[in-house]
Amino acid sequence: MDYIVKRLNVTPVAGQDLFTVVSPANRRIELIEAAVNGRGATSAAQVLEVGTSTGGTTPGAPIVPTKIEPDSRAADSVVNTTWAAQPTMDTNLLSLGFNGIGGKDRWARPWGVQGPTARNGANLSLHCPTGAPAPQAVDVHLIFREF
Repeated sequence: MDYIVKRLNVTPVAGQDLFTVVSPANRRIELIEAAVNGRGATSAAQVLEVGTSTGGTTPGAPIVPTKIEPDSRAADSVVNTTWAAQPTMDTNLLSLGFNGIGGKDRWARPWGVQGPTARNGANLSLHCPTGAPAPQAVDVHLIFREF
């Protein structure tokens, strides 16, 4: 079953997740697509990272994933947008590079290749790295699959 979550006109914060999809217990989730569109005010290189993460404390501001197929059941995953202490990102991640003023990037799982996965309460995160250029407003979405 495939699900989508989005955030519009949100300004990332360095070192924090924009989304954290927490996989259900005894289940697996896989990233199908991640996309970002710049909505900033100046032309500047920007970057977001997407991949697996662990931990995090006191999650909040959940988003209810939308079913892509109307006949699917509701998602078992929880999608948080805030944390008191951020999850820890894995070392090797996918990077989405774009221009702050209208640039975009999209990662989609290649046909026949598995995307990043998480299971049993582990996370998939869309994250703003530290040391990146000053973040500007973006529109973002993730599509993920539950198994």
